[in-house]
Amino acid sequence: MSVLRADARRNLDRILEAAATAFAELGPDATIDEIAHRAGVGHGTVCRRFPTKDGLRAAVLRMRLEEILARANELLDEPDAGAALAEFVWVAAESCRRDRYLFEGVEKCVFEDVASVKEEVHEIGDRLIRRARRAGAIRRGVDSRDVGALVGAAIQAAQHAERDEDWRRYVQVVLDGLRA
Repeated sequence: MSVLRADARRNLDRILEAAATAFAELGPDATIDEIAHRAGVGHGTVCRRFPTKDGLRAAVLRMRLEEILARANELLDEPDAGAALAEFVWVAAESCRRDRYLFEGVEKCVFEDVASVKEEVHEIGDRLIRRARRAGAIRRGVDSRDVGALVGAAIQAAQHAERDEDWRRYVQVVLDGLRA
């Protein structure tokens, strides 16, 4: 992997953040022109770094999953295994709620270069779940895919709720239902 010049690194960071914001607000149909405008760079700058929009979408999805993964790794050191698992669920839920594209992108993940990070998130989630189960904080027979599906369903259901913050209540109900 080559090292980017400082200005190129700044542009890349601005493009990824602008794309993440645009995808969160507009979904995966956000245009390259919209992303370039938000990043304060030209259309060509975005296209030189990401020749296809799918490549940019994959980079954003990977970036967001890596953020969740970093926090999950920190939570492995938390002494209260049940609280660590609950925090992991909240971090993932808040990310998915804030970033509509993350939720849709993970669910429909078709990017090969993202699959490895997605799998790492599931593996760390399973480690957190096993720790919580050994501590008596979570019921048996639950894995990260179960938790992901339940939290995803809660967030999806909240899209039709009366209040914007109902998703938090729904996720809390899921967490309550996971307790041993």
